[in-house]
Amino acid sequence: MTSQAENILKIRLIGHMVATTATGENILPAGARRTRGLLAILALSNRKPVMRQRLTELLWSRRPTDLARASLRQEIHRLLDALQPFGNEIIDIGRHTLTLKPDLTSVDVEEIYSRGLDALDEAIEPEEMLFIDLNGIDPAFDLWLQTQRARLSRHIQGLMTPARTNLEDPTGIFLPPAPVTPGRLSPDNDGDTGLHGTRVPNGAANPFRAFSPGSSPWKEPDSALEAFRRPPPSPATEVPPSAPHADGEQPPHAPVQKVRALTLAMMPIETKDPSFTALADEFGSQLNVLFVGSDVFTLVVPRHSHGGTENLADWIESLVERKQIDFLCTGVLHPGDDGMRLPPILQLRLIDMQHGGEMIWTVRTALPPNIRQHPGVAMPLLARAVLSAQWTAVLRNARSLLKRSVQTLTPDQLAARALSTLLQANHQALHDAETLLKLAEWLGPTQPLVALARAVTEITRAGAFLQDDYTTGVARALAAAQHAAVLSQNNLSRNFLLAFVYSHIPGHADTAEALLSAFKIADEQHDQAWFAPYRALQALLALMNGQLETARELMRHYRVSGNAQPLSIATDPGAALYLFLLDLPQEASKCGRMVAALYPQLPSALVYHLVALTGEETGTARTNILARLTALDPTLTIRRVMAAHAHLPLWAREKLEKALGRTGLPE
Repeated sequence: MTSQAENILKIRLIGHMVATTATGENILPAGARRTRGLLAILALSNRKPVMRQRLTELLWSRRPTDLARASLRQEIHRLLDALQPFGNEIIDIGRHTLTLKPDLTSVDVEEIYSRGLDALDEAIEPEEMLFIDLNGIDPAFDLWLQTQRARLSRHIQGLMTPARTNLEDPTGIFLPPAPVTPGRLSPDNDGDTGLHGTRVPNGAANPFRAFSPGSSPWKEPDSALEAFRRPPPSPATEVPPSAPHADGEQPPHAPVQKVRALTLAMMPIETKDPSFTALADEFGSQLNVLFVGSDVFTLVVPRHSHGGTENLADWIESLVERKQIDFLCTGVLHPGDDGMRLPPILQLRLIDMQHGGEMIWTVRTALPPNIRQHPGVAMPLLARAVLSAQWTAVLRNARSLLKRSVQTLTPDQLAARALSTLLQANHQALHDAETLLKLAEWLGPTQPLVALARAVTEITRAGAFLQDDYTTGVARALAAAQHAAVLSQNNLSRNFLLAFVYSHIPGHADTAEALLSAFKIADEQHDQAWFAPYRALQALLALMNGQLETARELMRHYRVSGNAQPLSIATDPGAALYLFLLDLPQEASKCGRMVAALYPQLPSALVYHLVALTGEETGTARTNILARLTALDPTLTIRRVMAAHAHLPLWAREKLEKALGRTGLPE
């Protein structure tokens, strides 16, 4: 390698990125973060050619290919201008590749990799983060940064550990790290290029690769990935042991400190009628049991004292001040009007204590008439309430973490962010959610919420026509839901997700109904329809069993959830279809318009809206929706849509196929 004295440009990547000339002048333009990002990628590429396609994937992953290539050409010109008069001598610009030439430049990180402790001693502020000022350029670039930071951290720890051993143990044998030749930063950085610019060793599997249509990593784990999987840390304060990443780089470290789950305090159910006190206490006990089994919350139980409500309020306030409670669940039991003739009303509320005590969720439901004699019959209603509340809390927490760097998130937080991202309901959101979820699965393969998020993702992918092979998609969804059920045996979400998948597999409606028994209550009232995914699934099963009037009654009171639940993308568009099949054309058209507005880039929302519109005389709206759908997915055909509805009765399939023929979709 050329000595530093001969270099005309010194590139510093640790801390704030600079490129200084022999006179000490930083020639990188201020504010041009992508220009600096481009140089950073070249500087850490072993002085080997970097494909232009890789550069566009890292720096403009969200742009169409043509626009990304044009943006890259502009940044190349900016970089060459900044490096003048030596630009072409420093960077080799090829037709398909760019290369930072080995002569005339030095890179601080490259020196650390090649020269060991000597270079570390000469580095400026080595405790600073690599590329401290380049976060947020692009999601793909952020993941690349995390990989590079983790790799440098491991290398520095490896340099320091033998040195400490040599000093503390005079009898120990000190073996310096093997030297790294120029053009090869580290022995594990060879092989093919994976997604997001990581390097994949020959023969190793890349956990960030796109899943092939038939692969189910939770069902048939990749042998290479399993062999390298990181064991969980022992004590809460111990640094997790390093394990090589399956793509040749180690994934970002999980947070070293013990990260608590979402905490929830369940307040006693209030009632103004002393005769309802015992019933209110029973409801509180049932809710405690359900929340404990949610695998989402750590339940904080109020201490009993003689101080009553005042001491309880002080206890809650002290928990909030110490940031030891995230959510508070409160409830009020109202006696029914007109004496004993009308059933009591239960209202539950979920309050976000970390963000000003904002009420983020509430339900109000009439209880069964015989509730006093049989308090247990309310358990299905409370189960739905807990299921709805837990997803509300998960999504709320995910949105509050949006400004946090991905590398600081726990597996559960990554899974929650993936679900929140998925609710944007488009192809790019699915891609971003998939990337987050794969990282969550790598860091926390046995976390229940991670498995539940995977099941939701696969259900969404299959039902929204976001992949070609529906049968394979359902198989993946079933495998994921079964895996979540094994890891989360007390979480009600597992029953619901399994029921949802089985209801879409021909001949398995009975299995789906059995799984839904935990949520079913006799003589359900209209005001108990607040959990939309359950109501849609009820209606689908009634339709499949020929109970058309029951299905109509259920769907008349369906409320579009609008991204309020992780399964909203699957259930809301389906509601428009069920209304159409049940001969409720006005309701179907209204629901179709709503879901098309809420999910404008979701193929299933547009398809079912088109179907609902076939009952109207005017074709203007259909033409507009068809144009949007064709632009969104020009490969979508009637055959592909029909393949996703083999579970429907014959009469329903025939009606759907006839309507699709009038939409203008190709066969």
